[in-house]
Amino acid sequence: MKGHFLIVFMVLMSTIAMLAMMLWQCMHRRGRKLLMFCSGIAVTVAATGILGLYGQNFSYLAGGILKGTLFYGSLASLIWMFMFLLALPFLLVGAIASLGELIAERFMSAPVEANHAVISRRKFLRRTATVIPAAALAASSVGIIGGERSLDTTYHSLQYSNLPEYLEGYRIGQLSDLHMGLFFSPERLEESIDALVVAKADRLVITGDLIDELSLLPQCEQILQAAAEKFPDGIDFIYGNHEYYRGLAQITAMLERTPVRILRNSNYEAGAGTQPFYMAGVDYSFARDDALFDEQREAYTQQALAGIPDGAFVVLLAHHSQFIDEGLRHAIPLTLTGHTHGGQFWLFGQLHEFGFKYWRGMFSQGEARGYVHRGTGHWLPFRLGCSREAAVFELHKG
Repeated sequence: MKGHFLIVFMVLMSTIAMLAMMLWQCMHRRGRKLLMFCSGIAVTVAATGILGLYGQNFSYLAGGILKGTLFYGSLASLIWMFMFLLALPFLLVGAIASLGELIAERFMSAPVEANHAVISRRKFLRRTATVIPAAALAASSVGIIGGERSLDTTYHSLQYSNLPEYLEGYRIGQLSDLHMGLFFSPERLEESIDALVVAKADRLVITGDLIDELSLLPQCEQILQAAAEKFPDGIDFIYGNHEYYRGLAQITAMLERTPVRILRNSNYEAGAGTQPFYMAGVDYSFARDDALFDEQREAYTQQALAGIPDGAFVVLLAHHSQFIDEGLRHAIPLTLTGHTHGGQFWLFGQLHEFGFKYWRGMFSQGEARGYVHRGTGHWLPFRLGCSREAAVFELHKG
């Protein structure tokens, strides 16, 4: 999160903060409005300044006290900004109710016996105006701090009637959407890899969006070099959209200096025998038109599966979750995807076909399965009900 996006994000969040403060004052209807509004604006300006300073100078920060101060200051700034975002819809409803109560009070005559009801409504709105920011601040703190720190290792036991005998109990560990950068450090990458080592994964697959800050490439390379020795069958990687956004050539050059295998509309035989085992991977499609997107996904899948004999057990890696359609249509035993981050918000994570057909979790058709990873990292560390994930898939014959 940097450059133009960071600027747009800060302008948008500052506007939301100003609007939320105006709505809050409309609900609260107490004195010192100007002082409170100016104080809120001052804190918002300071928060955007800290976040902007951290984002624009990240690649020049060598660690130590300054970097740590800006990092935690940025987290605090995000907590402050997301508080307004979470509070805004409730404040809007409350402000409309308060406005209606004010109109009724001023322009409609009410009998004397109804005065207590009017006072009660006014007190209720003021108390609600006090509760909303406190609740929003608590939710924002949980979302930012938990989103940055919490990592779940999820286990998925899958049964296949056509599983080769030598793959009984085989474990595949998946990381996706790490976005190494402002809010996902090299230490977090090591933590995620270690979680899969503890889970005794036989191979690691990374389904795109590995790194956003190219200044971290040397550290990423060292970590992947060491990690390759921890997985008996090594590491497979496919490109996500952020590899193209941030620097495909630099990221590819870094990966090629490691034992990591890059799959780009290609495959290789990962296990021999009477029934071979293949790993395949597709590139990211940037097609915008729905028909062209469908056509390109199918073309990429056909290229990735080219040369694989009938009856082979195949694991397909894709960044965009829509490739699950191709996985199910081609009866591929397991398609592993990412890209959506699981929605990051519990509400969005539950919606179906809102922006993405497949948001998160497991989907199946017969014995063909497709999985949407919740993301091991993020470019913005706010998660509610959708923690970061390191996924393990254990294969069984059944």
